[in-house]
Amino acid sequence: MKKKLVVTLILVGAFVVVAAGLVIYYCALAYGSVEATKSVVVEIPEGVGADRVAELLAGAGVTEHPRLFRLYLYLTGRDSELKAGTYRLDAPACFSDAAETLVAGKVLIVRFTLPEGLDAEQMALRLGREGICNAGDFLSAAARQAFERYSVNSPEGYLFPDTYEVPAGVTAEEVAGLLLDRGDRVWEAELEKSRRTGVDRYETLTLASIVQAEGADFWEFPRIAGVFSNRLERGMNLESCATVLYALGEHKQVLEYADLKVESPYNTYLHTGLPPGPINNPGREAIAAALDPERHDYLFFVSNGDGTHTFSRTLAEHNQARAETEEARNAALAPDAP
Repeated sequence: MKKKLVVTLILVGAFVVVAAGLVIYYCALAYGSVEATKSVVVEIPEGVGADRVAELLAGAGVTEHPRLFRLYLYLTGRDSELKAGTYRLDAPACFSDAAETLVAGKVLIVRFTLPEGLDAEQMALRLGREGICNAGDFLSAAARQAFERYSVNSPEGYLFPDTYEVPAGVTAEEVAGLLLDRGDRVWEAELEKSRRTGVDRYETLTLASIVQAEGADFWEFPRIAGVFSNRLERGMNLESCATVLYALGEHKQVLEYADLKVESPYNTYLHTGLPPGPINNPGREAIAAALDPERHDYLFFVSNGDGTHTFSRTLAEHNQARAETEEARNAALAPDAP
């Protein structure tokens, strides 16, 4: 009898020791300090359960014990609180740290910048190159949403250029909506500053897009807008090279005389008034300038080649400024005299 008791005690003791060891090991995995050797990106799809999440984390090296991780989720009640998304996680990581990230939905954030003056297609291509979303899907989503919001056939002019932060895996629909929402807020803010009423947003964005394309320094934008406003008031053609480039569908450093004859409603050398719509997506400064052009009597301007322009009131002054600018450029390019 004694012998059986001793054996029983030994077995119980052994079980207690093993159980205690397992508990300690489990606690170390669940809450202990783990030295990560790298970070990994893990995508948790919509609708997957805790078992599949544990497998995905194991496959990425976040844990070597998917079953124990699954047990941890069950014991802590977090198995039903995991959120889908793309995450950056330490590998390896303790269970509590990994679970906290997934439960809190701390998804990976990506940052992208769309400069002022890009047209919708250029924006789409940049988004595609940077892996934000598919370019074609973005164009389709932007066109559809712009029509639904503003009853226009193109999103051109309404997609606001800025720096954005979005969760990895964001959809093209969401990106398009984000750009249009930002554009709406900027428009409302600048319209309020201008204190103008009865403004046609589409026409204003069209003018702003031309100012954006023609200008370089923000401080000149109101003056450039004033030139185009003066020409519109006098019934003169805008004669914007930027609209001709848009009509051509290509970028050229220097327009040839034949280019100015291209038949397009966007060719403001041939057609009076504003073109049918924006030629790019202007930034805040260009929009503000189009809403509040500088009041002056300039009708012409010519680029000085350094981002600034010389403004003229008459064609004679303009031709003189062009000649002087051309002479200065030729002198800069010519080799030094011996």
